[in-house]
Amino acid sequence: MKTERAELKKQARQALKGHYGTVIGGYMMYMAIYGLLLTVFYVALFAMIVIGGFAADQYGVFAYSSDEGVFVAAFAVCILLFAGMLVIIYMLMPGLIRMHMNICKGEPASAMDIFWGFRNKPGKFAGIALLLFLISILCAVPSTILSMAAMVTDYRVFPAVFNLVYTVILWVISMYASLTFSMFFFILVEDPGKGLIQALKESREMMIGNRIRFLGLSLSFLGWIFLGMMSFGIGMLWLMPYMTCTTIFFYLDLQPKIETIPPQTAWNPYMEGYRENSVEQVVEETGQPLM
Repeated sequence: MKTERAELKKQARQALKGHYGTVIGGYMMYMAIYGLLLTVFYVALFAMIVIGGFAADQYGVFAYSSDEGVFVAAFAVCILLFAGMLVIIYMLMPGLIRMHMNICKGEPASAMDIFWGFRNKPGKFAGIALLLFLISILCAVPSTILSMAAMVTDYRVFPAVFNLVYTVILWVISMYASLTFSMFFFILVEDPGKGLIQALKESREMMIGNRIRFLGLSLSFLGWIFLGMMSFGIGMLWLMPYMTCTTIFFYLDLQPKIETIPPQTAWNPYMEGYRENSVEQVVEETGQPLM
C-alpha cells in the first residue's frame, strides 16, 4: 500500500530531529562552493570581454575587435570554466542526497558527506554532468540559430513562432523526463555500482503509476517555498532538507517490501492450531526433536 503524502512528510520531520545542524552545515558548504565557482566564472567572463575588446555592431551583436587568436583562447577558457563549474556542482548533488539518505535510514551523517561523489565513482558522476551539459547545449542550438538569424534579417515572425512552439515542446518533454527519471540519482547514490542505463530503467519502472503522485507531492511544497523565498532565502535552509528527506522516503516507499521470517522460529505441527513457537518451546513441549 502506498504511503500517504502526510505520512511521508511526518517521517521526514521525525528523521531530521537533531540533524538540522548537519544538513544546514552541508548546504552552507555547498552554497559557498557554488558562490566561489560562480565568482571565478564571472571574473573570467569579464576578462574575456576586456581582452577581446567586445563592441556591439549595428545589429546589436557583440563582436571582438582585438586579435582573433586572443578572443578564441579567452572564449575557450570561459567555456571550459563553465563546464568545470557544472561538473563540480553536479558532483556535489549526490553527496547532498547521500547525507539526507543516511539521516533517513538512521545511519551516521556528516556535513562532509557532500563530497561523497568525489570518493565514490567520481568518473560516473562527472560523466553524467558533462552529458547533461551537452544535452542542454544541443537543445538550445535550433533556437539560438534562429534568434541570431532574426537579428540580422527583417524576417522575424517564423523564428518567434518556432521558438514559442519549440519551448513548449521542450518543457513538456523535460517535465515528463524529470518525473519518469526522478529516482535516477537516488538509485545511483544507494548503489553506485549500478550502470546508468540500469538506473534509468529502474527509475522508469518505479515511477509507473506514481508520476502524478510524485508531482502532487512536489507541488505541495509550493507554499513553503514562497515563504522561504520571502525570508530572503534563509528559510530554505530548513525547507530544502525537509523536501529532500520527504522525497527519499517517497523513493524508499516505492521499493518492493521484502518480508522476512524471524530467526529461531519454527512451525510446530504437534501443537493445536499449528501456532508458531521457538525451537526451544517445540522441543520442550513435545519432547521430540525437529527435523
